[in-house]
Amino acid sequence: MRKEMRRKDRLVTEDIAREIMQKSEYGMLCTVGSDGYPYAIAVSHVVHENCIYFHCALEGRKLENIKDNPKVSMSFVSKADVEQEHYTVRFESAVAEGMAKMIEDEDEKLFALKLICQRYSPDMLENHLDYIQPRLKRTGVCRIDIEHISGKVNSR
Repeated sequence: MRKEMRRKDRLVTEDIAREIMQKSEYGMLCTVGSDGYPYAIAVSHVVHENCIYFHCALEGRKLENIKDNPKVSMSFVSKADVEQEHYTVRFESAVAEGMAKMIEDEDEKLFALKLICQRYSPDMLENHLDYIQPRLKRTGVCRIDIEHISGKVNSR
C-alpha cells in the first residue's frame, strides 16, 4: 500500500514529474538484494513512453538484485539550489516505481542504446551506430516498466 505524500503543497502532476525525470542528468536506481539490504546506484537513463532504459554491465549487484526482486524505484533530482539565508533547498524531484528486467531482444536493446546516445551524445549522432555495434554483445540494457510516478517541488 502506497503512502500519500505528506507535503501535498509540493506535489506536482505526473506530467511535471515526467519532465523532471527527463531533465535529470542521472537517476538513482534502488533495488533490494536477497539479503534484504537496499542498494542504490546512479545510472544514465532515458525515459521513453512508459518505461525507463539504462545501460549497464552484464553482471553485478544491481542485476543480481533485479533477478531476485524485479520491483525497483528510481529517484531523480533536476534542480537543487541551496538558499542559505532561508535554511532551505529549492528543488525539483521525482520518483518512479516499477518492474525491471534485462532486455534480451537485440532490436529493443539497439533501440534503447540509440535513445541513450541521442540523450547523452547528441553531437555524435552520425557516429553512434559505429560506436554501439561492436559493443552490443557486451553491453546490458535494462528496462523499467513504470507503474507509478510522483513528483515534488519546493520553489517558493
